[in-house]
Amino acid sequence: MIRLLLTATLAVLPAAITASASDLVVVESGELPIILTAPHGGAEDVPGCTLRTAVGSRFVNRPDQYTDRLARGIADELKRLTGKPPYLVMARFHRKYIDANRRADEAYGDPGCSAVYDAYHAAIRRLVNDIRARHPHAMLFDIHGQAAYPDSILRGTHHGLAVARLLARAGAPAVTGPDSVFGRFAAMGYRIVPLNNTAPTDRVEAPGYTGGHTVALYGSNHQDGIDAMQLEFGRDLRAPAIIAATASDTAQAIAAFYGRYLK
Repeated sequence: MIRLLLTATLAVLPAAITASASDLVVVESGELPIILTAPHGGAEDVPGCTLRTAVGSRFVNRPDQYTDRLARGIADELKRLTGKPPYLVMARFHRKYIDANRRADEAYGDPGCSAVYDAYHAAIRRLVNDIRARHPHAMLFDIHGQAAYPDSILRGTHHGLAVARLLARAGAPAVTGPDSVFGRFAAMGYRIVPLNNTAPTDRVEAPGYTGGHTVALYGSNHQDGIDAMQLEFGRDLRAPAIIAATASDTAQAIAAFYGRYLK
């Protein structure tokens, strides 16, 4: 059974995306001007795709554990808070086969993996195009997990580049102010990196966590992009006992940002 979740506006994906590829990517259309993406939470094997070998810098083949659950929880709570669902793209495939947050030449090593990788990014591009046609302002949040700062949430915008339009129209407070996502996180008592007493363009985002391929590819520094931000959740914040609370708090932070900067 094909598990690709599409509404009427996304009924037809490009012909090159096969049913088997579609099984491994969850796609949901939305009504909010918000896209949630989660490239590293999947656990499924990829038929016809061999395991990745080390290519490029910072090679990782482990999943960001529970980030699929986290993204789903954020999406569900956003709908409860606002009455409208966000857009959502999640990988069901394991990172040991494909790293969807890398360029294709680093994401996989076997041509048999390309259809699934292409399905993931074709879905994001389709949603970005759809959201741009429907809303004057929009935001993509790329959901990740990390262990270097186990009790913290890290911001990745390529030092403000991926949120260029947001900064141009609303200034630094849209990223660091009280109604920004990280301003809300700080008010809730979360440890955040970098601190909000720095400007988004101060180049203080944590090395290695400034934003990956997704943020770089779809960010608003591109004419066909939207504002984009990577959210890196520490290992402790994704523990099964508290992941629902983390998702709920994140949805509240995003909802506040939506009310102030996206409506």
